[in-house]
Amino acid sequence: MQKVKDFELAINSLRVTDQISIFITGSNSKMTFLELSTDLSGRYVSFKVNPLSFKEIVLLTNTPKEDYKNLLLDIFEWGSLPQRFMFDNIESRQNYILDVYDSILLKDVVERLGITDITSFNKILQYVLETETREFSATNILTYLENNNNKIATDTLYKYLDALCSTFIINKVYRYDIQGKNVLKSLNKFYATDLGVKKIKTKNKNVNYSSSFENLIYNELINKGYEVFIGKTNKGEIDFMAIKNKDIKYIQACYDLSNEETRKREFGAFDYISDNYPKYVISNNEEDYSTNGIIHINIFKFLMDEDF
Repeated sequence: MQKVKDFELAINSLRVTDQISIFITGSNSKMTFLELSTDLSGRYVSFKVNPLSFKEIVLLTNTPKEDYKNLLLDIFEWGSLPQRFMFDNIESRQNYILDVYDSILLKDVVERLGITDITSFNKILQYVLETETREFSATNILTYLENNNNKIATDTLYKYLDALCSTFIINKVYRYDIQGKNVLKSLNKFYATDLGVKKIKTKNKNVNYSSSFENLIYNELINKGYEVFIGKTNKGEIDFMAIKNKDIKYIQACYDLSNEETRKREFGAFDYISDNYPKYVISNNEEDYSTNGIIHINIFKFLMDEDF
């Protein structure tokens, strides 16, 4: 802690000596963690650096439009961490993603947060990633751990989940009661910050297109500057309620809308919303299924449109 204090004082002394801007980058476990708030309080703005967006990957890899679908599947498999695009073979990519995760685990979690039960920590992450599109249940995780000989206390579970969120391995998304107009602190969901880490840290090595598609859209909404919630209605939920500059968008994410019953389900999710904010269904389909004022958008238009 004294080192953090000394660092803050040194940065603050530079700030007051000249009219300059100072940019600080680094691991959460060191100079940019939550405690960086005393001597620099009110004098700094923090920025979260996310993995690359789809549009940034297109520019980085010079991917033509006709290859967007292959690129999307590649992101489902390997994620969006910039350096992974330097590796052409599977083993190198796997090792790189694992090295990134292990670095976060050792520096930000073990060293900084003092978490020593790495086995339980990894199993909690695995469970959260494998059930990410479902409502979070502490009871289910605790039962899962106990069945795998890793019984832990409830407060320890929440400590580990907070560590996963504070180190940006996963993101917690709260529910918003659309009728009651308030944020609910229960029944939240979690999404992976990077799909490559998700793939590496789960047992199932076959990509779940549906959950990866939903996760990708959540990450893109964050990249576009939205505050994102799960929308709760009286009869169900909306995948995402995205808010920016007091404007609201309701969004359903569905990889494939070619089945009529699927379209009825996805578009019908908006039936219990009475306000007039725009409603969207985003899918991988090129055919336009827009109906009754609900706008259907192809995933690549959504990903490439900076003005969404």
